Amino acid sequence: MEIVAPVLGVGLFISSFVGASPPRDPLPPSANPYSYNFGAQDDGNPGGGGAPASRSPRSNASEEQELGPHDCRRLSDDVQVCEPVHGGGKARKVSPAELALTKWAHMQIPTPAVRTAPPRRTDGLVGLPEWFWVTNWHPLSGRVAARDVWVEVTARPQRMTIAPGPGEQVVRCSGPGTAYDKSRSAASQRTECSYTFTRSSLREPGEAYQVRVTVAWGGTWRGSDGSGGVLPQVSRSTSFRLRVAEAQALYR
Repeated sequence: MEIVAPVLGVGLFISSFVGASPPRDPLPPSANPYSYNFGAQDDGNPGGGGAPASRSPRSNASEEQELGPHDCRRLSDDVQVCEPVHGGGKARKVSPAELALTKWAHMQIPTPAVRTAPPRRTDGLVGLPEWFWVTNWHPLSGRVAARDVWVEVTARPQRMTIAPGPGEQVVRCSGPGTAYDKSRSAASQRTECSYTFTRSSLREPGEAYQVRVTVAWGGTWRGSDGSGGVLPQVSRSTSFRLRVAEAQALYR
């Protein structure tokens, strides 16, 4: 579905494409009799950063024709900027929306720093929920100017996705996750960002699961002329190895 959103003040619009709503977040894991009797203090080591996912644009001629004479140019796969044509057939050379998109493209959005419990320097256990949380979950902002025009851009993390490994169920979280408190019992704590492995990682490549954590970011902007709008969503990811062992019990 293509949405054309008007931008107030400059007779300019940005068309963006919105995908389907993500699945509902999973319920928190049930209380587990195990307890984490060790720290969960290691920061994640970010891997390769994810790039914004591109989508194939679709036309919506009926909405565009209502705008009258405009000079349009595509700035990315899913963003188009149009400006009204003034006398002499010339459009404004600088627009707040274009400045916002330029700033957004160069925004230093970080890869997620992930902590886990049990921590990744030790083995997790089959049947024991593995907790995940992001420690650098906070908004960012920046300003850019050209001639007498300026815009301020704000980026905010919106949701997190945890892919535990091939064949494992993806976990979606609406926030950064809950930090595990090693001073409390496991049964007294809950989080929506955990995954319980049902088999060990012994048969996985390198005897470890390859976990990928992705954070989706949304952006907004406001301009010096009072205009503003929403920017295309981007995501950043990090990957790490996670060993999961099967607990052995001895009966007499």
